[in-house]
Amino acid sequence: MSDTIGYGLTSQKQLRELATVVCDVLGHGQHRQAVEMLIETAGAETKRGLFLDKTVNAGMGLTQIDKLPFKDIKDRCRESDKIALNIYLDINIALVEWEHLRYNPLLALIFTRLKYKKIPESIPTTVEDRAIYWKKYYNTVAGKGTPEHYIASNLQFDSDIAYV
Repeated sequence: MSDTIGYGLTSQKQLRELATVVCDVLGHGQHRQAVEMLIETAGAETKRGLFLDKTVNAGMGLTQIDKLPFKDIKDRCRESDKIALNIYLDINIALVEWEHLRYNPLLALIFTRLKYKKIPESIPTTVEDRAIYWKKYYNTVAGKGTPEHYIASNLQFDSDIAYV
């Protein structure tokens, strides 16, 4: 694993700042866990930008959004979210292309938050339960990731996460 941060991310601090901005605009969730969910998703998918995935036609960007879910998110984005993104971040979702996520961590986090917003179940409050939630709704049964992978991928960044 390299110490170089990729996907347009400049620092781990920037990741938290961008995740917070995204959630300030799109909502922090019932239990206010959306920022952690976004950061941990980036951890599971790309080791928070430290692992550069060279797989062709797979996930795009910091949070490895696949092309079909990207299109679905874009097509089914709530009008209120489109308006909020336009007003507060000057982003028109209709103009965003999948490839734009490659080096734009803000866009990657926006689409990840929009994906999680479509899930009726609230984002859990513990890292163990968020790992299961990620596997069920983000990585899915087809994905290679496991809840243990999710937790282990985030351990190096957060010393307060206990490995299960």
